[in-house]
Parts: sequence; structure tokens; C-alpha cells
Amino acid sequence: MHWEERNGDNGSGRKAGNSPARRLRRTAVLLLAGLLLGAAGVWPGSSAGGGIGTARAEVVSVPHVEAIRVALFIESGKYSAVTQAATLSSESGMTLRLRSAAGGPPVYQAAPKEPVRIYDANGYSALLLETGDAAQARSLAQKLAAGGNAAQLIEREKSRQTAWQVFVGPYPTKEAAAAAAQKAAAMTGGWPPVIAGPLRLAAGTFAAAADAAKQAAAIAQAGFDADVAVVAGPAAQPAYAVLVGGEADESALQALRSRLAAAVPGLALTAHDPSEAYVLKRTEHAVTADGTTAGAGLAIGGTEPKLWAEPNGKDGAIQVKERFGRSYRGGIELTKLNGKLAVVNELPLEQYVASVVGSELMTGWPEEALKAQAVAARTFALRQGTKYQIAHVSDTTMDQVYKGVEAEAPDIVTAVQETAGEVLVHGGGLIEPLFSSSAGGRTAESTEVWGNPVSYFKSIESPDEVAAASKKPWYRIVLPNGKSGYVHSDYARDTGATNPAGLPYYESTEPALNVRPAPYVDNQGNASVFQLGLTDRFVVIDKVTESNPYEWIRGPFTAAQLKETINAGSEVKVNGPLERLEVTKRGPSGRAIEVSANGQALKPKYPDAYRSLLNGLPSTLFEIEETGRYTILGANDSVRNQSPSMSSPYVLSANADRPSAQSGTSYVLSGDGKVRAVTAEPQYVFRGTGFGHGLGMSQWGARGLAEQGYDYKKILQTYYTGVSILKG
Repeated sequence: MHWEERNGDNGSGRKAGNSPARRLRRTAVLLLAGLLLGAAGVWPGSSAGGGIGTARAEVVSVPHVEAIRVALFIESGKYSAVTQAATLSSESGMTLRLRSAAGGPPVYQAAPKEPVRIYDANGYSALLLETGDAAQARSLAQKLAAGGNAAQLIEREKSRQTAWQVFVGPYPTKEAAAAAAQKAAAMTGGWPPVIAGPLRLAAGTFAAAADAAKQAAAIAQAGFDADVAVVAGPAAQPAYAVLVGGEADESALQALRSRLAAAVPGLALTAHDPSEAYVLKRTEHAVTADGTTAGAGLAIGGTEPKLWAEPNGKDGAIQVKERFGRSYRGGIELTKLNGKLAVVNELPLEQYVASVVGSELMTGWPEEALKAQAVAARTFALRQGTKYQIAHVSDTTMDQVYKGVEAEAPDIVTAVQETAGEVLVHGGGLIEPLFSSSAGGRTAESTEVWGNPVSYFKSIESPDEVAAASKKPWYRIVLPNGKSGYVHSDYARDTGATNPAGLPYYESTEPALNVRPAPYVDNQGNASVFQLGLTDRFVVIDKVTESNPYEWIRGPFTAAQLKETINAGSEVKVNGPLERLEVTKRGPSGRAIEVSANGQALKPKYPDAYRSLLNGLPSTLFEIEETGRYTILGANDSVRNQSPSMSSPYVLSANADRPSAQSGTSYVLSGDGKVRAVTAEPQYVFRGTGFGHGLGMSQWGARGLAEQGYDYKKILQTYYTGVSILKG
């Protein structure tokens, strides 16, 4: 969970009057010493003797949320995740309607598993093809989708025949649509693209959908694009407007008006009011690289449209294709915020908490650890207010991870139910219950993370080593050509032979064994640097545990790589080559709170930002191994401290008759029998413990404490000093 949004006030970001205020209210809970406190002065639900009891009355303000709103896609000043369209479907079918305080009129009834694509009617698209050949249209749409384009396939009845239209978009500007059209021009077979936009003509509003459809059909038979739009009529009853065209500018709109007047004499036309909330209904086919699926297309327009989708049946869920294909309880609201499509999942708080616990932890963890996470997650969510204008939280580590239905499990649901309503309080209000994956053996003080103190965050020992218990060893290897890296121990076999230095020879047991810079699998952040063939031999120079949330290795990074990330995030820049990097100050838990480059202290925004400053380290609890700097003990106890700026030493290898200057990478055996790489150019390897900021509760530590017999209240009061657990 990230905490970068903390701003020194209550941290919620909530402003009075922000919608949806009707779903968010605050209740004051008065705790009376004589009635609610035990004889020993212990808070209800707390552990006796925990040192947090009080014998005085205290008012605690606890927010109460009937339904929490989670931003799946949103453009706000605090968080940005955007999509051009959202494709919804439900196993049970779903109902979509315009949303208002009075309920709102129905728009569309989707069949089970039917995809419905929703997008902004005020955007701009590029029409790349209009044809009567369905196969040609599908082929083009699939090619566009395979190339990563937002392909759109619409089926219409025009001029007494079926017309197939292929678009890309929508985009926020006419220029963006034109650029997309130019990029896709090679696929269109010479058909000239047309830029479509949000300007439309209204050809009447009707109380009955059939009357509107009849009017739209008459206009379509004359060769024009006509759609039926659902709008809110009197008393939130549906009304049906016929909208024609979709032009990119006023001149095109006036040209459309002239053509319509000539083709359909007597047709009453007005400019459509762009502020009115409406939903255009179209026959649209969902497009993938390998096929198309019939469904519906809904374009939402107006200043503040709100389209609400909810599954049919109380146990149903809605899948959002663009959000990793995840499914969500409750309903999905689609609207616009800051000119972009916003997709918000609204659902009961306790269902949200159950998914968060399953997303942050795993089913099968000790029950008390799951309960501790449930209380922390609930407290965090309630503390946010409407942080993102129309949503309380996001679904990412900017807040807390939320993966919808896929994260649910019976044991997790039980843990949430058994702690229902419980929150963490301190000093008259909810705490900010930060947590991270692993504290690396000891949690952080807030000064090591934010730079300022918070009373309930204290550095304590944390049994995080459980995170490493199931991890297997990796070998650091060196090939005869000097190449080096790490391989998993499952795919290497000891040959029984050793080299002249006594180091063992192993061989690969796989035909294409990946060798990685660090001992863990991540094809993006730690991609294979080379591969070994079956029975290829190598020397093993080290054996380490696979990197995990408790202990890890990152790198090696070149001086140039680190200089780039440092200068991108530090107020103090590295001028000239990066020749020395060292931790020059540590906090109470041992975390780096000052790192110096070439002897000059760097200056990130806050201490924990050293993680991103140093190329994305898991934590700030680390040591730096600088491969270009080392100490040589020579004859007569002479000592030479070698650095990259000095002339290279001469090395006498085992098979040479004279020494040669060091170049590239060499491997040296230290007095304690350890082998390390030394390089002519500086490289940096980071070895550390912990995963995340380390502030507050360690999730792996909570598991460790639960396995030691702690209940969830004691776990929470261990990680959050002086707090109380209150059932709101």
C-alpha cells in the first residue's frame, strides 16, 4: 500500500460536500469509562495489559460507508488510469440504466455473457471502412486489434442493406483521431478515412422506443447514420431521442443538415444539446485479434452522464475486459471525469474488504493474520473519504490492492465476517493503518519513510523470515568465457569436479536454461541475459536463497543506469561519472535515510524514495556492493584500496607466465573463501531485506506472529503502537 498521498492533514483528501455524500456519513461513538471499559481500564476488543487502556471518556469519529466506490479507471489529480472504452459482461446477464437520484431509466438488458462496449460519445474516432462485405470488415477490425488499436465494428441498416463500419477510437481530440487514421491507413485498402466527432443533429424525442426506432430507420434508409439515444424524461421515465450523424466540426454539421434536408423533406432538425445526459444504443461487435462477438455498443454523452450496470441475480458479478478481465461484485458506474471515461465499481464495504484481504494476502494463511489484514484494510478504506472526487479508493497499491471476485475465498470471507465493522483508532479518530509485504526483520520508524514522526509507528522486530522458508537456492555461476549470472538449483547438477581454486563444476540439466542477473524470475525486470545448453559446464561461486519478500538481491546496475534514475528523482544531481555510491546515514531500523554519490548526499522527496531513486529497490534496508572498488592485500602487508578512477592493477592468472592489466570482469577469492566479481568499470549490486516501505504492519510478519499464537488484536497492537480496536 502506498502512502505518498499523505499531506499532513487527516490524510483522507475528502472535502465537505463531495459526492456521493449521501452514501458517506460520520457517526460519533461515545465510549463511557464506567459502562464500556472493564475494571482494568481496557478498551473493548483490546488485549488486557496491552498498555492502551484508559479510564476517561473519549469521542471517536468513525466514518460509516454503506457502499464503497473503487476507481478502476479514472483521471484525477491524484491518480491516473485511463481507457478509451470499457467492455462489460456478466455470466448472469446485466441491466444497464441511466443513473439518477430517482433511479433512472433503463437503457439495455444484456443477455448472459453478452459483451457490451461502453465509450464516450463526445470523443473523436476515425472511420476506416464502410462496406457491405462483413468478412472484409471483420478482417480489418481483427488486424487493427492485433496491432493494439481500439478497434470498433458497428453493424447498421442503411440504404436498404446492411452496412459494416470499422472505426478506431474514440480519442479525446480530433488530432489524435487523425493521427490514428494515418497510422492505420495501410490496412484500409485505399478507403479514405473520415474523422467522426461529437456533434449531432436531433430529429425528435419520443415517449416510446418503437416510435424513435421508426424515425431512425427512415433516416437510415436515406443513407445517414441515425441512432436512438435514451434520455431521462419526466419523473425519471425513459425518453428516446433520435440523433443523426457524428461530426468533427461545425462546418461538417451544417453540411450534414443540408444533405438531410434535401434527402428527407420536412424532417424537423435541431442541434443536439451536448450537456444533456444520454446513451446512444448501437449494434456493435466486440473485436479481438482472433474473432468478433455480437453485442451492444453504448456511447455515453452529456456533461455528467452516469450509466449504471448491475448483474441480474444477487450473487452475480460484472466482468471488465479492459481491467485484466476481472469480475466485480456490486455494480459498475461509467461516467466522465476531467474529460476522460471513468469506470467505478460500487459495492458493499465488507465485500470490498474480503477482496482486498484476498488480493493482499492468500487463502490458506493463518486465520488471525487474515483477520488483522481485514481490520487494517477496512480502517484504511474508511479513512480515505472521496479521495478521487467520485471514488473513495483505487484498486492498486496507490491505496490497497483489489482484484474483485478472483481474490475471494471461504476462509477470507469468514475472517472478514468475524471482524465486521472493526477499525483501528487513536487520538480520537481512525489511524492510517499502513502495511507492507515484509519489514525485513524490523519495521520502520515513520521518520525513515516520511521524514516526520507519527506516534503509532514505532520500529519493532518482525518475524518476516517466514517469507523465505519455502524458497529454493540459486547458484551464481561463471562460464569459461567470463559470463556470469544466476541459475535455479533445480536445473544444475554437481559434476564432482573442481577447478584449481577448489570451486565446484556444475552442469545444466536443461537444454535452454535461463541465466539471470539476480536470483529470481521476472521476465520484465530481471530478464535472462543468456542461456545454457544441456550439460554445459560452469563454476559455482556462490549459493543464495531465491529473492523473496524477506531477503533479495538486485543488480548489477551500471554506473550510467543509476546516474540516470538518480538525476531523474533527486534535487542533487550527479555531475560527471558515478564513481562511488554509499549509504552515509541510517535510521533506527537500519534503513538508509541518506545515500551519497561521489561523496555528495542525494536529496529525494522523502527517505523511502531512495527505492525508486536507485532503480526500483524492494526496500531501503540494504547494503551496496560496488564491484569497481575493492582492497588488495599485497606483499609485506601492503594495502591498496582500488577504485575505478585509479590505474588498473596487474593480475597474474593461473595459466600465465606474466601479469597483465585487469580489464573487463575478474573474479577474486578473498581470505574468507568468498568469491566476488571485480570490474574495471563500476557496477553496483544491492543486497537487502524487506519488501515495501516497512511502515506499520508487515504482512509476512503478521503471518509469523499468528503462527506463534498471537490473535489478530495482539498482532495489530504489536504493529500499531497504542491503538484501540473499535467496532463501529
